[in-house]
Amino acid sequence: MTNQKKVSGARATTGAWVLHHDQKLTAVRSHDFGNISLAGRAGRLLSVMSKENEWDIGNERLAELARVNGIEKFALPGLLEELRNAGLIDKGQEGVSVLGVTQASLLGHTADLFDAQTPEKLERAAIDLAERASHAPITRSDCEEEIGDVHKLSKVERDDLFALSEQIGFVDFEDGKADRLYFNGSLFSRDSAEKAKIILDGLSADERKVLLEADELLSKRGCLPAETLKNMLGTVLWSKLHQIAYFEVNIVANEHGATEFVMKPASLSKFVPGGLADMLHDAKALASSLTYGIVKSSHVRGAIRDPEVLLKVFINRGYVEGWAEALREDYKLLERRGVVTVTSSNKGHRLTLNKPEVAEMARELILKGDATQAAIHVAASQSAAQFFGPDQTRRAERLKDIPEAKSGASRALSVLRKSR
Repeated sequence: MTNQKKVSGARATTGAWVLHHDQKLTAVRSHDFGNISLAGRAGRLLSVMSKENEWDIGNERLAELARVNGIEKFALPGLLEELRNAGLIDKGQEGVSVLGVTQASLLGHTADLFDAQTPEKLERAAIDLAERASHAPITRSDCEEEIGDVHKLSKVERDDLFALSEQIGFVDFEDGKADRLYFNGSLFSRDSAEKAKIILDGLSADERKVLLEADELLSKRGCLPAETLKNMLGTVLWSKLHQIAYFEVNIVANEHGATEFVMKPASLSKFVPGGLADMLHDAKALASSLTYGIVKSSHVRGAIRDPEVLLKVFINRGYVEGWAEALREDYKLLERRGVVTVTSSNKGHRLTLNKPEVAEMARELILKGDATQAAIHVAASQSAAQFFGPDQTRRAERLKDIPEAKSGASRALSVLRKSR
């Protein structure tokens, strides 16, 4: 069972990176990574189709879903054919039928669509590099040899990998003191990446051990009171990690004061760039408020005894109500941000949900310790312009031409010469 879960998790990770990289490719003109683009767009289309209320989707509705999600009209027939070949949809004269695909299985299906294209070595290596850089900042010298060996890349192909990953935006980077530094911008801000690298490399064996224990606990629980982590790590190590944003701290303020809650940045935003920053912030705030109700609130005040049932009702019905003071006091920040609305009447206090996608991410975080799937599903359903927009730190224009990979150009010339 454990090995099966690891395989499933690996497939989901691959699928998430395919969707992430495809979104990056929509902002540039590149001759490479065509298999990532095809699988990513097919996965994005599958995501929006599987969210429909009906399994059968007419051609007119299908065309509109594709259009508002940044999928060109000329690309739609080919993507539908890929989904049909994968056994994920049936096609008819009037439209398509989605064959039991759920949002929970989307990332695995996207990974399968990617594998079905027989990806290039460079494409698999680009996903590998992004995953490595998502755990902690790494230098090129840290990973180049191993990635090259794993994917059997030549020296020219290795150069292509790092150059194109930088130019397209598969990873964030900055010049370190002696080497190029790569990281995931959703986890470590550009100006703190070098500091993060130094601090993480400088941890003692004991510090690394207790950090692994803290990571494991957060992976199981998703969101914890900051005092729990501080007690585990000690003041000095906690301070080091908090400074580099290794942990994210959110505060729930109510009539009893302010309480800090901690989660890992990767639990929500590992694959999601800044275009969804507000939504991610809302999901973290909601998760923190709900965790307060689980671990801090008294029964009289409105303790949450069964978060799974509460969240199911909250999302499916759209509101929860009662006389608990927690409903009125613990969600003020979320009300100001438009996530919920708090009202009172002779029936008690009502908490109405305005942004179901935020609650979906919070639910996954609290119940499973990881909201990656929920976050990437939201990302996949956004149009390219909505999702990314221009990257002001590295792009002055919406689209830019990316030089063709030297290795690809050489291979193309070889094929053309042989065909003469």
